[in-house]
Amino acid sequence: MDEGADNKTAGPAVQSPPGGMHAVELLLLSTPARARSSSSGSSGSGSGKAPQSPLSREPTLDDASTAVEDAHRPNQHIKIQYDARFFSLKKLWRFVGPGLLVSQALLDPGNIESDISQADTSGYQLLWLLLLAHVVCIIVQSLAARLGVITGRHLAQHIRHQYPLPFAAVFWLLSELAIIGADIQEVIGTATALHILTGIPMWAGVVITAVDSFLFLYVQRLGVRVTELVFGLMITTLAVCFWIEMVLIKPPAREIFHGMFVPLIPRGSVVQAVGIVGCVLMPHNLYLHSALVGSRKLDRREETREGAVREAMRYFRIETTASLAYAYLINMSVVVVFCKAFETLRAEGVPYVASLAEGATVLSRVLGTGSKYVYAIGLLAIGQSTTMTGTLSGQFVTEGFWSIPVKPWQRVAITRGVSLVPALAVALAATAHMDLLSEIINVIQAVVLSFTIIPLLKLQAHAEVVGPEFAFGRIGRAAVAALTVAIIALNAYMAVSVIPLHSAGAYVAMVAVVAAYVLALSYVALFPLRCVQGRRVLVDHAPGPVRWLFGRARLGR
Repeated sequence: MDEGADNKTAGPAVQSPPGGMHAVELLLLSTPARARSSSSGSSGSGSGKAPQSPLSREPTLDDASTAVEDAHRPNQHIKIQYDARFFSLKKLWRFVGPGLLVSQALLDPGNIESDISQADTSGYQLLWLLLLAHVVCIIVQSLAARLGVITGRHLAQHIRHQYPLPFAAVFWLLSELAIIGADIQEVIGTATALHILTGIPMWAGVVITAVDSFLFLYVQRLGVRVTELVFGLMITTLAVCFWIEMVLIKPPAREIFHGMFVPLIPRGSVVQAVGIVGCVLMPHNLYLHSALVGSRKLDRREETREGAVREAMRYFRIETTASLAYAYLINMSVVVVFCKAFETLRAEGVPYVASLAEGATVLSRVLGTGSKYVYAIGLLAIGQSTTMTGTLSGQFVTEGFWSIPVKPWQRVAITRGVSLVPALAVALAATAHMDLLSEIINVIQAVVLSFTIIPLLKLQAHAEVVGPEFAFGRIGRAAVAALTVAIIALNAYMAVSVIPLHSAGAYVAMVAVVAAYVLALSYVALFPLRCVQGRRVLVDHAPGPVRWLFGRARLGR
């Protein structure tokens, strides 16, 4: 899916802009101010003028590394030397990190609650769907990393550049809503863990989570490797906790393997099944992954660029696959542990509640008092780490859409103000209604994912964005189109399934909302792509308001 033979004869990588605008002027419009200043100031060292990368529209520094670089965080990048060897474990280790951070979102407290609900309603029978969801997630996240590696820019920057400002603002708002929704679940999960461990009230746990999140984010100042190590330890803590529980509870191996490889959906579990896919595919993870791969600085000289990019894509695919497979094993262990626990309690006639907050009580009844502390430690670790990755996502989204050049502590304050503070307010008011809140959050995530995945896949089908050697061919475009339609259909079904339809007015409202949703998705899928709009004669000759809608007004005519 990396290259398309039918694109080999494509025209120049950068089309002539409309209105007689020179390519240099368009480059200055599309390149962040910080990158331009880095490019202009780097010629003092090395050999003369820095070469230009025509495919990514990204100036290349004299050290042959990417120019899209944060001047306030010089220790957040790892230089990767290119060589022609096919595979090296030592080099793979230098790429390990971004996928591990992204995998945190698949294990956040909201996902653990979904695993508990799955164990209660479907038992082991949907383990195959959980596996399939993780496989699809590996594909989608690899494509997000691919976009970042090829172009040197992350998804939020591309969307802001390709779409008109009002529509990009809507993208940004929807993305922030998704991040806020994830933060709500993460904050409540962390507060729940603190309540189990210390007995403090939930509101106090929420406040503590807000404070220690600010402090914990300063781990970034120690460098990218230390940050990735901390996240790796957090996810491993969760893994160890639930694997210990799984060994102690002794689940039936035959039923586990049957559930993993025999595709069955129990009666009345369709909504639950669709929800599993929605909990694994997170829209903010696409922004995050496409940005995190920028921490690896590649050799982008003219003679090595293509080889270095292909090498990076290969290693990131391996790293992403391993990281998300690790996440699947942890999710599976959560489902298995609670399946066996619920079976035991039902056989003994003991009532129980299948929820995140009551998970510790369920395990303590089956395995003893100590098990609830093991459960709480794992929940605390993943709650803290996913709160931090949510902040990183908010940081990249805000900077990508609005190009705000701020220092790290300012960025933390801004992104926390945008995402965590509203999440705290909602969490404090809604802890008693977490089931309903989770349904609302899942619907928001589903809607935002549909709007996010289309630009991700669409951009990589155009040689003008990724270059003719990396653009999808016909088979690749057909495959990603089918994947997009399937994901959107599943998410739309999940959203509609939770809407109460008790009157004719509700049906009319739903039809109107669905129609608007389809029109908006059609716009995102078909228009605009600035670098190919010169071919859209009907748009170019349309009235001013129509040209503005399709992004033509800013470049002029």
